[in-house]
Amino acid sequence: MGRGRIALILVAMTGVVPALAQSPIAISSQVESGWTSNATDSAAGGEDFYVTHSHDLSLTGRTDNLLLRGSLSISQTRFATTQFEDDAAVTGAVEGELALGADAVLRLGYAVTQNWTGDDLGIGALVVPVRSSETQHEYLAEFTLRGIDQQVVVAVTGDWALPGDSVLDGLGLPPLRLPPIVGSVAGKVNWERALTPNLAVLTGMEAWFTLIPEVDQLTYLRAPADGGRVSAGLRLADGTWTAEGKGGVDLVWPKGFSALTRTMPYIAVAASVVPMAGVTLAASGETGVELADPADGVAGRTAAIDLGATWMLMPEVTLSASLAGQQEWGLFDTDLVRSVRMAALGARYAVSERFTYRAMLTWSRHAEPDEQYDKAGLALSLRGDF
Repeated sequence: MGRGRIALILVAMTGVVPALAQSPIAISSQVESGWTSNATDSAAGGEDFYVTHSHDLSLTGRTDNLLLRGSLSISQTRFATTQFEDDAAVTGAVEGELALGADAVLRLGYAVTQNWTGDDLGIGALVVPVRSSETQHEYLAEFTLRGIDQQVVVAVTGDWALPGDSVLDGLGLPPLRLPPIVGSVAGKVNWERALTPNLAVLTGMEAWFTLIPEVDQLTYLRAPADGGRVSAGLRLADGTWTAEGKGGVDLVWPKGFSALTRTMPYIAVAASVVPMAGVTLAASGETGVELADPADGVAGRTAAIDLGATWMLMPEVTLSASLAGQQEWGLFDTDLVRSVRMAALGARYAVSERFTYRAMLTWSRHAEPDEQYDKAGLALSLRGDF
């Protein structure tokens, strides 16, 4: 399923809490300039230069048992030639964390994002610029109860995407809405218990519900689907390495048609190791279910794998390399397949605690049901944290 931007914002803000203990305000900015071989992300795409800048402002307030966080994020991408692909986004988020005693915490969060995106529509050999907007609302409610050797997390998340009208330049058509309105609600219960200092058992249950207005189901031939997951596994850690593995069952069915339920195995594994000082190797893989934007208009089966390595040459210089692959099959039309293969090389140079330079070389191959294309890129960026 699509992962909301709110989770990234809240996790990122949690990571800067120690710094915010000294100052309630945190600001970060990044400017990136680079070259891409495929500006339109399509088979007809050509090379172009671009500039992206993003800025994040967060404010935190704390009392004895209450923590409030708020953030504002702005990002913008501009291309030198392919200007109809220019993008912009503004996100506002707020989170409250209430301690209900020494061992229980309640978190509530909300985020709203306004996107303005440029894209292209291929009609034969003709490329039609498309300018669109979308508003996304995201919600989070999470309760955590911790014991001496165990933890229980109960969470409910919601995501509601409201696409606006799109303008197709040069066709003389009035603005029209291209994608359907799609909402989703997910609930989960996870339990973790430490059996030894190095070993923990993990169990979990999830339920997913997709919401699409009836008129959109008919107009866009988009059928909502529901599903769920039951899983269990182990986490091990021993000095320089960690490993985690979970297995279970995924169930998916079109809403209102439980007789069409599909049952699939669920597998998730992750491991990291430090073979020598300054070097970290990591690998992860997971199967899943796509309900937000499935290839067959109902639901998709997904699989992903990531391999990564980092090498800290010196405290201020770090090199990195990664390989990744993702693939989705239509769950009710298995002939529909889309995939992405990616590779990246990077170098990071920390000028100081606040300023960091980074260079990235990337390559990817994209396969859609109706087209296939490659994309390469080179990016140089500067990030500042204040």
